[in-house]
Amino acid sequence: MNLITVNHLKKSFGVTSILDNINLSLNSHGKMAIVGRNGAGKSTLVKIICGLETYDSGNIYLSSNLKLGYFSQDSLINSEEKVIDEMSLVFDKQITLKKKLDKLANQLNTTSDEETLTKYTNMLQTFEEIGGYTFEYHIETILNKFGFKDYYHHQVNQLSGGQRTRLALAKLLLSEPDLLILDEPTNHLDLETVEFLENFLKSYKHAIIIISHDRYFLNQVVNQVYEIEFNQGFLYKGNYDSYLTQKNERYEHMKKQFDLQQKMIQKEQEFINKNIVRATTSSRAKSRRKKLEKIEVLENPNVDNKNIKVNFDFSRNTGNIVLDVQNLSIGYEEPFLNNIDFLIKKGEKVAILGPNGIGKSTLLKTLNKAINPLGGNIKYGAGVNIAYFDQDLAMLHSNNTVLDELWDENRMMLEKDIRGVLGSFLFTGDDVFKCVNDLSGGEKVRLALSKLTLVKANLLILDEVTNHLDILSREVLESALINFPGTIIFVSHDRFFINQVATRIIEITIDEVVEYIGDYNYYIEKKKEANLIEETKKETNANHFMEQKKLKSEQKKRQKKIDNLEEEIAQLEDELHQLKIYQQTEEVYSDYQKAQDVHDTIEHKQKQLDDKIHSWTELIEEIDQL
Repeated sequence: MNLITVNHLKKSFGVTSILDNINLSLNSHGKMAIVGRNGAGKSTLVKIICGLETYDSGNIYLSSNLKLGYFSQDSLINSEEKVIDEMSLVFDKQITLKKKLDKLANQLNTTSDEETLTKYTNMLQTFEEIGGYTFEYHIETILNKFGFKDYYHHQVNQLSGGQRTRLALAKLLLSEPDLLILDEPTNHLDLETVEFLENFLKSYKHAIIIISHDRYFLNQVVNQVYEIEFNQGFLYKGNYDSYLTQKNERYEHMKKQFDLQQKMIQKEQEFINKNIVRATTSSRAKSRRKKLEKIEVLENPNVDNKNIKVNFDFSRNTGNIVLDVQNLSIGYEEPFLNNIDFLIKKGEKVAILGPNGIGKSTLLKTLNKAINPLGGNIKYGAGVNIAYFDQDLAMLHSNNTVLDELWDENRMMLEKDIRGVLGSFLFTGDDVFKCVNDLSGGEKVRLALSKLTLVKANLLILDEVTNHLDILSREVLESALINFPGTIIFVSHDRFFINQVATRIIEITIDEVVEYIGDYNYYIEKKKEANLIEETKKETNANHFMEQKKLKSEQKKRQKKIDNLEEEIAQLEDELHQLKIYQQTEEVYSDYQKAQDVHDTIEHKQKQLDDKIHSWTELIEEIDQL
């Protein structure tokens, strides 16, 4: 059964058409990615589905009682509640029932009437069925995975904007709607959290619509891709890689059909032109012309080749050693990372990885000399010239026009040359007179990149350079960075981008800096190996613990037997001593039968004593060998 069906949907902003004849449907287990260039209408479409945006014509059908959850890049929670209490609101039904159960349990302490007991039993069964015993575990798990382990009792409104956005996503995931719509959910998540989100969505039992530029993420999660291109949509089955293959095959097929038809039309037209004036062939030519006029002419398949052009180059080379970082401490008033050591050589492309808040951006700022180190030393190699991309785009001046933003720092260049550079980044015509403050996130990143190319630096330091770029622009940037002959140090949460560009990875943790000579796939492989070794070690330790526990148990058992034997031996020795004294009395030695009975008893007791001493000796030896 389809949860949503969209038929012939159209949407325009003024005279500009955004969506034209959009048709799509999604069943209860579908996991769909909506892809397309920035500005293609992806976010507009999901807002229309959610009822947050109007549309011009068409129909949208949602299944009855559909529970729909929506997360956007601007989502955040405003609340006076504590973090743990805010998340608990998702499970209001379970919490209310728990209070009723507690009340009934108290009643049962004072009364045991059958009606109350039956009511309590039925309510307890319902509580279990709706996850009453597990909801607290789910809350804690997702809070910990989203980086809120130490924030349970913080007030939500005291968190940063980024934290409140992450909390909004975490809360939405807990609510498990029938249709989960996520617009760029991986933005500002660290790699560990992205991987958790991936696994969560892969096992999610309901329908999902995702807008994302994270190609790794889409490959792992979705089973269908809906592309919006030239205002229209087309559905492809499979993940993102499968979509790319199918799209290319579809284009090749359409192009082939178009070319074949064009050849046929040309051939027919030549026959008509040649024979229309001849009396003997005129009727045939007219007949073929009528047939030709009835043919539905195929359109030449379009490919949106409009893309940025990026080229990084430098004016002078560096020495072999570009950066030598020794015992570095970084932070602001107080250091939050110490003892950082690494060496960067010419031509290396180094990705800096680590959890959110560890200090990756602070490290890049320190390497760029934007903030001073709090300890240690950074040695810059000969001829090093740095160009720095700040994820906050602080290098842009909001009141400038696009043209002036480049021209102010490159006054020796002619206007036509500045326009040429801007044109490479899709700023054409009157676009160059737009105010920087009015640009979209993607446009600002393109403008910042255009500035970077003019620095002619041999060391690029890039902090989340792919933010706000669509997938095609990311691919162009990847190619430019791969072909850049200089050195790159970068931070990114785009794993595909890291894998394409990085030749080396430096992972920063609170305790150490670990280096991996290879790309992201190599890094993941080595992390898995390390985790496997750690798990094996834990398993070995666990086995050793169990063996030791078993050994101690055996020792205790033997010691208990020894203690019992020693008591029995002492008792037998005492009995024998008493019997031997009794044997010497006149009462016994004067009575043959009694003397024989006492003698037999002494021999029996002596044998018992010997057996027990032998058992005691064996147990002592066994304990010594354990």
